[in-house]
Amino acid sequence: MKSRIIVNPMANKGGCGRRWPQIRAELEKHLGPLDDDDIATTSAPNHATLLAREAVDAGYRRLISVGGDGTFSEMMNGVIADDRPIVDDLVLAQLPGGTSNELCRSFGQISFEAASKAIAMGHTRDIDVFRAEARGYGGNQVTRYGFVLAIVGAAATISWRAQRVPLLKRLGPFSYILMTAFTSLTYNPHDYRIRIDDEAEQRLPMWSLMLCSFDGAGEGLMLAPGADPGDRKFDLIMVGDIGHWETLTKIVPRLGDGSYLAHPKVSRRHATRITIDSDQMVRADVDGESIGRLPMSVTMLPFHLKVAAAGRI
Repeated sequence: MKSRIIVNPMANKGGCGRRWPQIRAELEKHLGPLDDDDIATTSAPNHATLLAREAVDAGYRRLISVGGDGTFSEMMNGVIADDRPIVDDLVLAQLPGGTSNELCRSFGQISFEAASKAIAMGHTRDIDVFRAEARGYGGNQVTRYGFVLAIVGAAATISWRAQRVPLLKRLGPFSYILMTAFTSLTYNPHDYRIRIDDEAEQRLPMWSLMLCSFDGAGEGLMLAPGADPGDRKFDLIMVGDIGHWETLTKIVPRLGDGSYLAHPKVSRRHATRITIDSDQMVRADVDGESIGRLPMSVTMLPFHLKVAAAGRI
């Protein structure tokens, strides 16, 4: 199968670019020699989306993302239009070159060797895709397709703060630890209007809301243990009206193993469609990228994408 490799040299604080010769050698060990024409390098945010669309138009049917979940998500957004894949016979793959590599982690492909072998073997798994629509920071309507999670509230604020300060971005996963602690001590729960599937609208105070397709997200986070990324359902997790100190001591330390779910102010259920709004300014995030603010609607789409995966969750 003809492959286009999309490399984000800035992933993992530039570490992906520095390690690209090693990554390429590992990939060629399993796929054979790669032509330079089969390799495309991103040069700006969302460039992978354009490169993926161009690759499909040029006849490529296997697209390999070299970077983290953000790079894979950008690539994926380039092959979906009007809530459908632009062609039917696509296979997507991830080589773990970023700070967060949830796709590879979930399928046990956390090394370049394991991920390259999985691609070469030709085995695939089906994963869900969802559509998120929110209000952009400029007031425009933003539509984004995602595969890992959509978050609002404190969790989205943590992600936004960790990425917007250059110094913090250079700290990698540690930046999220710092911002999680700071946000826990300063962020107050907001009042939300939320509609789940066809149920009546609810009005709830919440610290954060997370729609998870995979069980993990980011470095060392286990947000929804046991979540199935191919069941066409979200694991909807709502962290309710909780105080600063309780958040810092009872929620944050337990995000790594999922035990925070046992807290009486945390709920978990399945859903396929969510709309959420607030009278306050609340940030929205998809797959680790801040897309704007509420109101937001998130819908699980009725198709799967095939991804290279030799193992099982």
